[in-house]
Amino acid sequence: MTCSFLESKPDWKAYALGELDPESRRKAEAHAAACPSCREELDMVRVTLDALSTLREEEIPRRIAFVSDKVFEPRWWQMFLRPSFAAACVIAAAILVHAFVRPPAPADSAAVQAAVTRAVTEVEERHTKEMSAMLADYELLSRQVTKMYVVDTGLVRQ
Repeated sequence: MTCSFLESKPDWKAYALGELDPESRRKAEAHAAACPSCREELDMVRVTLDALSTLREEEIPRRIAFVSDKVFEPRWWQMFLRPSFAAACVIAAAILVHAFVRPPAPADSAAVQAAVTRAVTEVEERHTKEMSAMLADYELLSRQVTKMYVVDTGLVRQ
């Protein structure tokens, strides 16, 4: 809808804020009572003012600060509060602890070599036994398959 009284349409913002003189205020009230589109516009202005009134008031900044200003540079002691600095300190401490708390080196390299040789020998023996068992199973299965083939086809080996 549009207002039919375009030339005499009141200033609804001034009316809602209470800035109109009494005569203009009476005219605006009479117009709002007669015109549904202006009444709707007045309601929208009031909703907007109510929404704005819920915002908290903040002080206007006295000076505009730029990113290059010294104001934004951290103090020397604030460097220790950064997460990256704390992470670097933890890593450095872990390196130092690792350097000083290591398991002792084996005293006798001949004993280590003998243990390694014994373990390798045991593994090789176990693998040899497993391979022999697998080869025996393979030969058994091969004979069974050959026997089945001969029985199914009726061929007899000569």
